[in-house]
Amino acid sequence: MKHFFALALCSALALTGPGVARGQGAPSGSSPLVGWLKLSTESTLRGPWSLYTEVETRQGNTQLTAQHLGRVGVRWRLGPSFSLTTGYVLAYNQARPDAPGQTLPEHRFYQEVALADASGRLRVSHRLRAEERWLRPGSEAAFRFAPRLRYQLRLIAPFQREGKLPVGTVYAVAADELFAGLGPNTNRSFLEENRASLGLGYRLNRHLNVELAYLYQTQSTGPQGESARRNALLASLAFAPARPLALVRH
Repeated sequence: MKHFFALALCSALALTGPGVARGQGAPSGSSPLVGWLKLSTESTLRGPWSLYTEVETRQGNTQLTAQHLGRVGVRWRLGPSFSLTTGYVLAYNQARPDAPGQTLPEHRFYQEVALADASGRLRVSHRLRAEERWLRPGSEAAFRFAPRLRYQLRLIAPFQREGKLPVGTVYAVAADELFAGLGPNTNRSFLEENRASLGLGYRLNRHLNVELAYLYQTQSTGPQGESARRNALLASLAFAPARPLALVRH
């Protein structure tokens, strides 16, 4: 139950973060449902070390632009429920919502701490990620440095009465992730973004699971508290080693 309170707290902070606290709601106009697709793999290297890879494409709308990214990282598992990851991300961001053919590159380095708990019926994971980003605001502009912190709380509730996840299990999944901008180049509120999601997952085999979720994203777009929103249908396919907590986070 305490984890549900934590998830509710993250959502409440999100509402007061990206613009709502200043009385500036999301801009007028419809926000149709768009599609996001995520494919991720984790491959064992040697001992506690593994290689994490991810490819993701995010469709934009009239308020927020599309994005395509690839992620690679080296993960060190200090135990069954604790891991450290560091890696690199190459992203291409749509320049403007009305210019689908124009993209701008983005480079990131990231460091991540993850803690998982599957001792009860509810499986819980916490993820804290630091990102050093270099963004190009325009095709002729120089890259600017825009670091940020991200915290994600993720909950999995199997429909099995014992709370286990055998092959063929359907489970409910809920998550909330807060983004905090750092440094003078953010040009946004401190809590610049939030992503809340709710959906269902299915364990195909010992290594592979698929999820389908509704995701609601709000993002600060200026120093005066203006915000934009996006409604997305997120489909994800994750391949991971058959560890006891492998399905808790991916």
